[in-house]
Amino acid sequence: MTAPAEARWRSLAAAALLLAAVGYNFVLAIVNANVFAIGPGAAYVAEMAIYAGCFVIGMKTLGREGTTLLLTGLGLVLAVNLLRFLATWQVDPKFIRDAIIPFAFLALGSAYRGSLLKLVMGLALIVALVAGFEMAAPEAYGDLVNPRSYFVNTRGAAEEDFWNEESKLYVSATRPGERNLLAEMGMARASSIFIEPVTMGNFAIFLCAIAVTFRRSLGVAGQVSALLLVVFLLFACDGRLATATCALMLLLAPFLRRLDQALAFLIFIAVLLAGGLVVWVAGVGAYEDTLLGRVFFSVDTIVHLSPQSWLGLDFATPYKYFDSGIAYFIASQSIAVVLAFLVAYSFLLRMPTSHGQLFKNLFVLAFALSLLVSNGYFSVKTAALWWFACGYLWQVQALRAGIAGGNRTRALPQAAIDVRHAGGTA
Repeated sequence: MTAPAEARWRSLAAAALLLAAVGYNFVLAIVNANVFAIGPGAAYVAEMAIYAGCFVIGMKTLGREGTTLLLTGLGLVLAVNLLRFLATWQVDPKFIRDAIIPFAFLALGSAYRGSLLKLVMGLALIVALVAGFEMAAPEAYGDLVNPRSYFVNTRGAAEEDFWNEESKLYVSATRPGERNLLAEMGMARASSIFIEPVTMGNFAIFLCAIAVTFRRSLGVAGQVSALLLVVFLLFACDGRLATATCALMLLLAPFLRRLDQALAFLIFIAVLLAGGLVVWVAGVGAYEDTLLGRVFFSVDTIVHLSPQSWLGLDFATPYKYFDSGIAYFIASQSIAVVLAFLVAYSFLLRMPTSHGQLFKNLFVLAFALSLLVSNGYFSVKTAALWWFACGYLWQVQALRAGIAGGNRTRALPQAAIDVRHAGGTA
């Protein structure tokens, strides 16, 4: 097989694997609702197979520097978990899985040689169409997908957690109280292929970041289409934080485009400090299920974390703080890993183009904001998209090396087009 043909097949496999990571729960939920019951084992096996595929496809395309970075990171993950095991005689596979996701999809994205913009816009159209069907016929969607049954069977959710006995949708799709957006319509919060609304809001944020990054490639018609898709998805899922995050990204994009990517860690820290400042100025002193209430919960939790939790040695703590992503991050991985992540993301994951730098800064902004209210970015349905895009933008370095050395350019035509149209350098 010639090099260009091999690159095309690898790109198709990478795209298919990304779509599998984002949508495998949707497929399993349909099987669970209409064919036979799916247990947690099947969901775990599917997820592990996806991670394995990421490394098989992606590691072949990484250069020496990329391979060294990924293997060093994976080695750190294994070393930390070995030390935790020796200190506590406990191990939690979920925490290891959380740490592996970035490396898996960074590798997968680096193998993709097609158009990231077309791939994401195509996926967005699918998400919007399924969401439109769900909003127009929620009972039919519930019968077809039955998120309630799927989460009970595979994720250990309890039937009593689903307060609305008449609904087969996810628990937060019909939570008590009015919608925040389109409240007068009284419709359920849509979930689309993600089968729960929060992840659909996270996808809207990701789509907004891609649209902002590749604004010039989209053209006027594409920008309008992307804007309409983002707005529709935000209203469909009723995403409070998602809407605020998209607005903030649009506002800060000119600044983030110029901010040195090595300062990404400052964005992370600034967002967390701003969350504490907002809570203090607003005078919030107790938890409630509002945006500010959840931010207060994160701030208060960080202040009261035990030394064992800071070191990642209390395995029960992370499960208490699903509404505080930053507490979950620290307690599940340890403060040492959090700091190592910030250093590696800022200084080692170097994006070679201006649009790569913008996306990198947008990602850390969205990630930090999400940590104030949830741990949703540790879900593969969300994390896979962001890290795949990072890997794709990171591999543009290979294109630059190919141009300089007179090789590999034939395998990377679309990457070159995306770079030029986005205004970056190659």
